[in-house]
Amino acid sequence: MMHSFAIFLSSLFMCSTVFASSVTSVSLEELSSALNERMLLMPAVAGYKAQHHLPVEDLSREKVVIDGMRQNAQDAGLASDTVVPFVHALMNAGKAIQYRCLADWLATPQARVHVTELADTRQKIQQTDNRLMTAISQRLMAGSFTEADMAWLISQMTAPGLSAADKNNLLSALSRIERAS
Repeated sequence: MMHSFAIFLSSLFMCSTVFASSVTSVSLEELSSALNERMLLMPAVAGYKAQHHLPVEDLSREKVVIDGMRQNAQDAGLASDTVVPFVHALMNAGKAIQYRCLADWLATPQARVHVTELADTRQKIQQTDNRLMTAISQRLMAGSFTEADMAWLISQMTAPGLSAADKNNLLSALSRIERAS
């Protein structure tokens, strides 16, 4: 009887380890995908702003984004205060890409992207932000981000215009996000 119980516990442990590994893998892939998708939307934002003579920096919009992400974080079971530096890093990386796009378009105006309505692009960004918070929360349920996770994520961030410094800032802020207690 005791032997059967030990086998049962062993099997249960192995299943939970496999499940946790699977959740970790899926959430890291979703996180990577959402990070890239968010950054790939930045040229459309820059194009709209260029066409309508709007500045890249929009502090009132940034406040709206931060408030929305704090709520997303809370809904996903994350400590919302720990998400704010990550949101700042996301917005800074996004602005850097926008500035790089504008500089490229000054040099080669014909390279400008097709401009879509900013409201449509912002809606896509918001959906991506929701996915980010969910993926981060799921990953943190399995434990904190490891060095291997961070190395893999940095290798997967391939959006054009995203510098090594942008990636490092994003991952540094990401590593400080915590689940709500």
